[in-house]
Amino acid sequence: MQEGSILGGVFALSSLALGTGAFSIPIRCTQLGLVWYLLFIFAASSAAYWTLTGLIRSSRTVHGVDYSPTVRAIVGNCAAVLIDVIIVIYLFGVFVQYMVIIYSLVGRTIFELFIGTDEYENFDQYEKEVWDGAILKFPIMFGITLLISPVCLLKDISKMRFASMFGICALIYSILVVVIESPWFLIHYLDNYKEDDPDTHANWFDISKGFTKELNFFTGVATVFFTFTCHPGAFPVFKTLKNHTEKRINTCFFRSIILDFIIYIFIAVTGFITAPLKPQSLVIYRESIFDNDIFMTIAKIALALDLFLSIPANYASYRSSFFLVFFKTDKIDNFRNLIVTYVSLFLATLLGAVYKNILSYISLFGGFCSSIICYLIPGILMIKTSKQDLTSPKNIFTIVVVVTLTSFGFMGGLQTIRGIINGDA
Repeated sequence: MQEGSILGGVFALSSLALGTGAFSIPIRCTQLGLVWYLLFIFAASSAAYWTLTGLIRSSRTVHGVDYSPTVRAIVGNCAAVLIDVIIVIYLFGVFVQYMVIIYSLVGRTIFELFIGTDEYENFDQYEKEVWDGAILKFPIMFGITLLISPVCLLKDISKMRFASMFGICALIYSILVVVIESPWFLIHYLDNYKEDDPDTHANWFDISKGFTKELNFFTGVATVFFTFTCHPGAFPVFKTLKNHTEKRINTCFFRSIILDFIIYIFIAVTGFITAPLKPQSLVIYRESIFDNDIFMTIAKIALALDLFLSIPANYASYRSSFFLVFFKTDKIDNFRNLIVTYVSLFLATLLGAVYKNILSYISLFGGFCSSIICYLIPGILMIKTSKQDLTSPKNIFTIVVVVTLTSFGFMGGLQTIRGIINGDA
């Protein structure tokens, strides 16, 4: 875990990808069906590794040290500005999601430890009548922002390596709780199974679930895209890696993607088969079947701390792109750093306090921004630096894969917008 180690890089990169997406996967697995989910999670992990390595390999041809400078040198200034704007929008959306989830997790923890069900039937009732009220929400959410802002002022992401390790450990603990408790949830599901009542059981292998009138297939795929988005952080990790040869950085990428893949498989499958009838936006929000589930309460506290510490890890990439877009420089002076940090985080908190639909954020930003950041732009860079004709088999393969993945993402984003307009999201 020394500065510049591969292990530190693996944790740092994984902490950028893991988070809200991990616990939203079970509901998307329910909407897509198990077969489609397994197919797309494997494809997404393979595509993530392919584009990460291609991104760094392309940057080496122009001695690029960050995402947008590499794009500027290979494609042009307009494309570089576009990628910086998209990174800023995407990471701003991530901050909004984190703020909403942290606030919800704090409320759930307080409810489970101190309030219980004496006065309120469940947390949903308590949230509607008390916790979601403006009197509580705004001061608490802005208080959380004040606590995390000083850490976001750090300019060296390598100083966050132990926080990243804690974040991964917190996620693994939370996932283990979901996995270990799954047999009891499965027994509860089977005990309530009635053959003549379709509302009591679900077809786990139904491949048509995503093609109803809601078209959850595309929003589900967009969420899968979202779960492997760590490309803006690839360059900070690359720069802090000691002896950053191609072999070492590829090893770092591979181990990080494998870690993410294993976690996503476990959380999706166990979360899906144990609560297939009333899936929650995040699996740890599911209604407990235990009188006192202290282990899940601890998991919620750990996850809140993980997201709290993930904000600074993501903020480094946000700040870099923000300075390039608005100040035309990669030099981060202390005064601008202070202003940009506090203004950005307070705006993200304000938006999260007003609109709290997590799945909409994940699908929207995963569909549009992640598709461009992770697939479209890296694909263009790989083609431009391939030194082969556009019609060569290698470039044709790149075009087909990139266009397909980007189209799926855009369809998911458009479907989410339709749902918001119609009041379904």
